[in-house]
Amino acid sequence: MRKQAFLVKSSENVPACPCCGGELRYRDSRLRIRKHEGGERDYLCIRRFRCSECKCYHNELPDVLLPYKHYETEVVSGVLDGIVKPEDQDSEDYPSVSTMQYWLLWFQQNLANIEGFLRNAGYRYLGLGKDILFSDQSLLRTVRNNYLNWLEMIIRIIYNSGGFLPAFYW
Repeated sequence: MRKQAFLVKSSENVPACPCCGGELRYRDSRLRIRKHEGGERDYLCIRRFRCSECKCYHNELPDVLLPYKHYETEVVSGVLDGIVKPEDQDSEDYPSVSTMQYWLLWFQQNLANIEGFLRNAGYRYLGLGKDILFSDQSLLRTVRNNYLNWLEMIIRIIYNSGGFLPAFYW
């Protein structure tokens, strides 16, 4: 069976390295699996870069994908929001119940990390002042309640500012 690949339209300007701020240079492209609700899959051709300073490699992921996850961001956020459930007909087997539980645990264990990254980005990059750092209001809850693509937004903020959300291990 032949793999059908879709080319991901990338931005013209390459961002700086999230690790050290160095210049990223195009290295190559590679195929990345994208799974849809119901188990259908296709492949996206994504660009890879290498930092000229720290020599780290970086993949340019589109908003439809999350780092280290094959399912579309929309499916993952649907599970996190309680929209996609195991008893749904179109997601009866894919994603599996254990995959959905994994995502819920991963999100639950990273709540404090996410909140911290959002506060840091608000202070450092948006200039929201020190009040944002010590506010008792949840920035994650605010973003989640006001935007349909909340997961894409927070992942972009976290990873483009050099952050990382660790995986959860059973």
